[in-house]
Amino acid sequence: MSLLETQLEARNLLQLSPLFLHSKTTGAAEQAEVVEIAILDSAGKPLIDALVKPKRHIRPDATQVHGITDEMVDSAPRWAEILPEVEELLLRKNVCVYDSTSELLALQNSYQNNHTRWALDTDNFYNLMDLFSRYRNVRDPRTGALLTYSLEEAARLLGIDIEIISFRRAHEDAWLMRAILLAIAGWKVYY
Repeated sequence: MSLLETQLEARNLLQLSPLFLHSKTTGAAEQAEVVEIAILDSAGKPLIDALVKPKRHIRPDATQVHGITDEMVDSAPRWAEILPEVEELLLRKNVCVYDSTSELLALQNSYQNNHTRWALDTDNFYNLMDLFSRYRNVRDPRTGALLTYSLEEAARLLGIDIEIISFRRAHEDAWLMRAILLAIAGWKVYY
């Protein structure tokens, strides 16, 4: 896919007014649960930005990354309590996430651990990590596969100043995802 095709794909996605979702989790990839969720509209306005009390404890290595502790979420609502609002925002909407595999796993685990039925259409989730990899179009010399980049690496490679973000929480990462999509599309990013 050419650079122009990738830019056109990003522009087309922006024309659909997608939402931007990012969550922070308990860690432990396969069992990760949401401990914080942020959803921004296409203009960057927060629609939800909430801590969530998980069933499991937050792993210390996860706390080192996002700064969220068990004590911080102790009085937060459980997933089942915020789920109606989350679903109302996400149902039948285009939703941008950075790494769809890990994001969807954490969401599905949160549903399962709270004995709620998965109601979202995974086809409505758009993987920005994949889009950025195609935009960069750099291949591993050994395998020929496109290289993938973390959210931070993508932002830096696009010249987005992440130093202005004081702490990397769900809201800030959702904002970064929006800035990355705008940059790929060649649209102006306002800070």
